[in-house]
Amino acid sequence: MKESREGWVPPNVREAEKLLRQLFGDGSETNQDTIPRPINTTPLFPLKQIWPEVVERLAALLAQTGEAALAEAVHELDVFDRCRSGADYCATVHTQPRSAERYGPSHRCVVFWSRDTICVDTGLPASSGGRPTAPHITILDVVDEEIVCIEILDDAESRSRLLTVLPDES
Repeated sequence: MKESREGWVPPNVREAEKLLRQLFGDGSETNQDTIPRPINTTPLFPLKQIWPEVVERLAALLAQTGEAALAEAVHELDVFDRCRSGADYCATVHTQPRSAERYGPSHRCVVFWSRDTICVDTGLPASSGGRPTAPHITILDVVDEEIVCIEILDDAESRSRLLTVLPDES
């Protein structure tokens, strides 16, 4: 049976994103979308100061996946800011001044899945594909071959260290 799209209206992406933020956001009236934070353009401290084991693990994972230049560079990254979404599963740092715009055409992501992540296409764990895995899902945003953001999901220890050095403003 052929699926009919009659009467289907493509979603307005901005409105859909706004709705999702309301549904799954922190529930407050004031969030990073309504009160823009000034963009910090000065490095605050070296990444390895708060996450030495994360830096070493990323360097090893990047080297294993043929990302030698990024593996070298991860040791020298500085922290400019952190994610302010309020999500309790998020430990994200900006290693370059946060951009108010999208990253552009030279942007790519390097993702390391956790061992127990299941691939939607194959139904197999991420570790079964022979690619290295991380203890927690880790996403690197790379722009012009520089790491600009590191996102670690569901890592309470990394999040705790990050909040200790960059707490929420009162």
